[in-house]
Amino acid sequence: MSSDSEATDSVSADPDLSRDEVAALLDKGGAPASPGTPRPYDLAAPDRIVRGRMPVLDRLNERWVGAFEQDLAALVRQPVQVALQEVQLQPFGEWQAGLAVPSSLNVFTVKPWPRNALIAVDGRLLFQLVDTYYGGGAVRKAQAPARESLTPTEQRLNKVVVETLAEHFKRAFAPVAALDFQLVQTETNANFLSVATVSEAVVVTRLEVSLGDTGGPIALVVPLASFDAVRDKLAEGLKTVSAETRQRWEKSLRAQLEDAQLTLTTIFLEMEITVRELLELKPGDILPIEMPKTATLCAGSRPLLRGKFGRSRGYNAVSVIEAVKTNGAKLS
Repeated sequence: MSSDSEATDSVSADPDLSRDEVAALLDKGGAPASPGTPRPYDLAAPDRIVRGRMPVLDRLNERWVGAFEQDLAALVRQPVQVALQEVQLQPFGEWQAGLAVPSSLNVFTVKPWPRNALIAVDGRLLFQLVDTYYGGGAVRKAQAPARESLTPTEQRLNKVVVETLAEHFKRAFAPVAALDFQLVQTETNANFLSVATVSEAVVVTRLEVSLGDTGGPIALVVPLASFDAVRDKLAEGLKTVSAETRQRWEKSLRAQLEDAQLTLTTIFLEMEITVRELLELKPGDILPIEMPKTATLCAGSRPLLRGKFGRSRGYNAVSVIEAVKTNGAKLS
């Protein structure tokens, strides 16, 4: 192991330092850049991919979540809805703190990755799946028993559910890397897990499973470091987005932008006076001004519209004349 790697391991063990802070301390770029100098920003880095909801992970998740929903519904012989929630990057300890009790915690080895992954099934959801599987139906809510272990029946159904999820994720991830998931440990106590340190960053893919009026979450938790091995291929994925997918993103982005709220401001005139003149001003003094012929409406510091000042229906108003063109862009 290189000295840089040893230093990273040593520093990252400190729970007071984040992964980004460790990377900054061990920056291999040499001398720090002078103020105002642009720094490279890698959009394909794993943390960027998760934080920015980049297309690669979205596309991969879209491939397997629907298939998992179908298999889960076939397993319990009842309609099941599986909704993908936002993929999040957070410290493992923070994720543990928000974990529902009880929960089924299933540790997988993921070859060729050196780190394990975790699939967590909410206890109430698992008990509901068991109840539905044996004819209880999704209408009646199964109550989660107050105990710290799973019965053999619950263990068997739990194993089927988590291995089905892992298999679908593996198939969806195949274009990026060939993975092999093996279930090695099932716990109900998070203190017995060996997936990541408390301060280590993990990527959490959360599903919300619904059976009628009840349900609960399932989470796939992968250490952020595991994505280092496929970083280049994830970067290539950003360059191969289909025209149809790109059009869908643009349509969605435009819809969001059209609903965005803007605060428009305008400055009618500016004048300069000396500090002496300002201090000598008294009530009744007059400052000679000349009103401009047009007023410019701005969003922040960016000019958007140009118009004439006047009154309409008893209110001060600006009659829009034209949109302001900047850097070749125009408003439509």
